[in-house]
Amino acid sequence: MKEYEPLTTQEDDTTTTDPPKTTSLLQTRVPRRFLVAGVLFGGLLIASLVSMWQEVRVNSISSVCISAPTKRVYLRTSSIGVEGIGSALQHFKHSIVLSNALDTTLMLPNTTSHHGYSTSDLLNGEGVVMDPSKVCLIADVLPDTQRDKFVRGLCKGNEESLQQLDDMKLLLKNCTAFVDSHQGEITQDLNGCIVSWVRSKLAPSYQSLPSLGSPPSRTIRVGVHIRWGDRANLGSDGSEGSKPTHFYGSMWLPHIVTILSDLRTASNGHGIVLTVAMEEADTDVLAWLNETQPYTLLDSGDALGDLRKLSDNDVLLLGESSYGVLAHMLAPRGLSIVELQRGLGKYDNTSGFGRQVLYLKDYDADRLRLGFENA
Repeated sequence: MKEYEPLTTQEDDTTTTDPPKTTSLLQTRVPRRFLVAGVLFGGLLIASLVSMWQEVRVNSISSVCISAPTKRVYLRTSSIGVEGIGSALQHFKHSIVLSNALDTTLMLPNTTSHHGYSTSDLLNGEGVVMDPSKVCLIADVLPDTQRDKFVRGLCKGNEESLQQLDDMKLLLKNCTAFVDSHQGEITQDLNGCIVSWVRSKLAPSYQSLPSLGSPPSRTIRVGVHIRWGDRANLGSDGSEGSKPTHFYGSMWLPHIVTILSDLRTASNGHGIVLTVAMEEADTDVLAWLNETQPYTLLDSGDALGDLRKLSDNDVLLLGESSYGVLAHMLAPRGLSIVELQRGLGKYDNTSGFGRQVLYLKDYDADRLRLGFENA
């Protein structure tokens, strides 16, 4: 028995005079085996087209969302001050520590410093998107009265603070973003706790140089910071004076001169290359250095650019200014010789990344030589 009967058109009937009828494919009876094959082929074709559309759609979405955040946002809403970036850090070190502890991305409010640049522009990441669907307040889980003790405990790795952190994470696990509105922070120390974060934001890619060695196998690069812009004509006690040699924030000029001489003597004949950073540089103050060789003076008005150039030295001669501390925190491997004046703990626990701190009170030829070995 046949599987199908062919349709007969009027063309087959020679006895009729009616015009021939056309037959639609939909009207045609198709053999079953052809029908099944057609359905399978059509299904494969549709699936292929759907797959192609999905691939195009996914690629299009990916091209739009390549900067989608992988971390929740920690938004610091209160002011971070208008000082230079070194001093501004004193106002949000707690936020840095807490943001890192919660594995979030810290975002700072837009503030223009009196130097003309925006600290938030320098430190905020690009392309960060905040999910506002469930915003949680840090103050709800960490009262201001407990904040400083908790942060310091985290920096020291105290068991009590680490347990409190675990409890906090549990309370905040469903939050999509955090808001920190704490005000009034002035933290001079704790730089050792934030040095990794600061370096990740501000440190440039330094040129690769061979280790200095002891005795030195190459020229010693020396950077000196003289804090002058906001200390002009002020003595070490803040009183007015004429071209002082002792003022807060810098190593005293006579001490700088002595150490520069020591470095030249210890250079194994390679000498030194000197860079001096001094905002609103004063020729009378610089004359105290009694330098007979040319040196580089950093006073361009580009605060971050000058900071990075100052930090890129084997040896730094610094005081307690926050700008000098920041230069030390960004510096490559080497030695920072520091004169303390108020003992605020700014350099505590900041030796690392190949950079060592040597306090002036401990300075001698043996310590200098040891610093060369590690540089």
